[in-house]
Amino acid sequence: MKRYKHLLAIEKMGLFFSIACAIHCMTLPIFLFFAPYIASSFAFTPTFEWVLVSTSFLLALILLFQDYKRHRKPLPMIYLGLAVMVKVVEVSLGKNSFEWAFGLLLGIFISVAYWVNYKHKVACTCKIKRQA
Repeated sequence: MKRYKHLLAIEKMGLFFSIACAIHCMTLPIFLFFAPYIASSFAFTPTFEWVLVSTSFLLALILLFQDYKRHRKPLPMIYLGLAVMVKVVEVSLGKNSFEWAFGLLLGIFISVAYWVNYKHKVACTCKIKRQA
C-alpha cells in the first residue's frame, strides 16, 4: 500500500470509477440473465450509466492531461482516446446485445491509461515535486 500513498485522492477516485464502470458492464449480463427484476433497479438505468461514464471520462481527462503536461508521455492520453472512441462506436451502433463488451473495453482502456500514467510518474526523474 505504500506504493500508492503519493497518489492524489482524486486520482484514486478516478481509477475507482473506471474499475467500477468495467465491473458494472461485466455484471450487467449476469444480472439480466439470472434476475430480470434487478435490471430495472437504479444501478442499471441509462442515467446511472451516463453519470458513471461521464464522471470517469472527466476525471481521467483532467488527471491524465495534467500529468501529460508535466511528463510529455502521450500513451495514457492515447488509451483515454481509445476509450472515448469505444463509447462513440457504442452509441452510434445503438442498443445491442453486446453493449456490455463496449462497456468492459471502455473501463479497461481507462484503467490501463491510469496504470501507464502511474508507471510514468513512478519512473519520473524530473525535478517537479509530487503532490502528496
